[in-house]
Amino acid sequence: MLETRTHRLQRALASLVLDGDEASLEADPGGPARRQELSQTDQRAFRDQGQAMMTYRELTRLSLSEPLETMFPVLKALLEGADAWDGCLQAFLEARVVGSSQYRDIAPAFLGWLASSGWGQVRWPFLLELAHAELLEVLVARFPDSDPPQDLHDEPTPDDLIFLDPATQVVSYTHAVHRVREEAPVPEARPTHLLAFRNAEGDVRLKELTPVTAALLVRARNQSLAEAATTLNLPDLAPILTLLKDLCREGAIAGFQTST
Repeated sequence: MLETRTHRLQRALASLVLDGDEASLEADPGGPARRQELSQTDQRAFRDQGQAMMTYRELTRLSLSEPLETMFPVLKALLEGADAWDGCLQAFLEARVVGSSQYRDIAPAFLGWLASSGWGQVRWPFLLELAHAELLEVLVARFPDSDPPQDLHDEPTPDDLIFLDPATQVVSYTHAVHRVREEAPVPEARPTHLLAFRNAEGDVRLKELTPVTAALLVRARNQSLAEAATTLNLPDLAPILTLLKDLCREGAIAGFQTST
């Protein structure tokens, strides 16, 4: 496939925005165009519009970094305390993983980059979990609405399957990352199981679960409550049924469905 001038121009502009050596770009704004072997006319345009190009760089980088500062305030506080936030942002930008033109997709792309690159996770083993927990509430809040199946009921029985609300998430972490704040961004190292859901008013709620309850909510989506309880060595299903009824009333569970 022949490479077009448009492709080379796009890569030159990406280099102008995403490369970390700003001093070199200021000294030689035509460099990105030259490295992409653009025409002398294009290279001269980059040089002649150097100040405008650097303004474009500043505004574009701001558009890419602002959603991360908004979505990950605790992570930002942690890394700023170690003088590492700017380095993290630059490593993310240089990875060139933002493939969407939508503003809302930048933060998920950042989370995916952390997961795939492992950046900072030797020094901070909880880093990925912290970022995930910060984004979790936003993703739950923005999850598209959908209609549940028509045959659901509100009163759970041992023969039922659990049908979670589509926005509800059951997550497990090795650190209590939901307890941190900007003033104290390092979480306690303890296994943590959370239920993230929207209540009837659309507000996001986080509820801590026991390991067994978290496992039950996952298992009972595909096997009856009685079978799941037996697998998990739960001798008394009555308190579980009460809890599930409460979760249904709160909005975490859409309803219950008789298993076949």
